[in-house]
Amino acid sequence: MPVRTSALRPRSRRTFALSIFLLVALVVRTARADAADDRRALVMLRVLAYDKRLGDRVGNEVRIVIVYPDGDAGATERTRWVTAFAAARKLKLAGHAVVVVAHKLEDLKSLDRMLEKLDPAALVACDGLAAKVSIEQLAGVTRARGVLSITTREAEVANGLAVGIVRGNPRDEIVVNVRAATAEGIKFDAGLLQLARTVEERR
Repeated sequence: MPVRTSALRPRSRRTFALSIFLLVALVVRTARADAADDRRALVMLRVLAYDKRLGDRVGNEVRIVIVYPDGDAGATERTRWVTAFAAARKLKLAGHAVVVVAHKLEDLKSLDRMLEKLDPAALVACDGLAAKVSIEQLAGVTRARGVLSITTREAEVANGLAVGIVRGNPRDEIVVNVRAATAEGIKFDAGLLQLARTVEERR
């Protein structure tokens, strides 16, 4: 007995076509977002290269710690930035290999112990971290350990983190809290400060 096949009705075809269009649009947006994160990761490395004291702060490797919150959203952030920094493993910064490590934030004490043990050059604060710990407390840890703090949210730079790679129009901006960077032991070359926009820390 032959199998009967039915053609899509006009309305069904329109619905199907719309679904395909939305799926393609979602994939394109995701690809662009990933590409944007790749660029932001490279800009973060460029910012780090402007630190005049970098050679004194690192050994054979330039270690970067991606700190993310727990939960599904935190796991997504971890994947986002580990993927964005994947190309960095092939790069050298001031002659040093770049090593990227992800760390799930449980509490400030464990974060402090990890920074003491790993001695990274920079810490990337993922989205959602401020819901787990205040930015002021996070800044207190990075300052005590001499680690450059980097975020993608300008408000967190104003609240005490050192550098932000923030969405701008038409391109991303580098935002620097000079006071916070100095407190973390960073001395930026004047060339970076000419490229960046500086913000005052809220008190």
